[in-house]
Amino acid sequence: MFEALGRTTPEPGRDDLALLVGQMCHGDRHALETLYEATVGKLYALATAILRHVEDAEEVVCETYAQAWETAARFDPARASVTGWLLMMCRSRALDLLRKRRARGENFDIAGFDGAAEDLQRPDELLALMQTNSRVHAALTILTPERRQLVSLAFLRDLTHQEIAEATGMPLGTVKSHLRRALSQLREHLEGAR
Repeated sequence: MFEALGRTTPEPGRDDLALLVGQMCHGDRHALETLYEATVGKLYALATAILRHVEDAEEVVCETYAQAWETAARFDPARASVTGWLLMMCRSRALDLLRKRRARGENFDIAGFDGAAEDLQRPDELLALMQTNSRVHAALTILTPERRQLVSLAFLRDLTHQEIAEATGMPLGTVKSHLRRALSQLREHLEGAR
């Protein structure tokens, strides 16, 4: 089931995905397979964007679906969409792995940070990962490219303000200010969209 990480099918509607999670609560493995086929592309894109390592991304995605299987009964459709729930689990697992790498001193050299230069050239990476027409996608579009880039580095790379300043060449105060304003803009937009 987890072998074809790049394979995707058109995503069922939000209610259909929630129904699949409900079926998983009753041990329906076919529901897990269907959920996997409908959402794996987004999870894999997120894990790859964070980790920049195909094998690690595949491992994180597989672990995410295993976690979804084990915790399906705790899914609350009032709190998040199924895709959002899966993406948050995937992001958490990927960032945990990234932190372990950093703690071991693996693959983390700000000057040669794998992917940092690419992120600086593609500040819409975060926007591309968000589901089109979602409230978060709409909120991200209101940010300037520079602020989207900073949010992307903080969210996808889990970089500290200091690490973002070093990677971008911006003064630390400027990074903090831009991120604070970006988060404020996002909060205002998302609260206004309710």
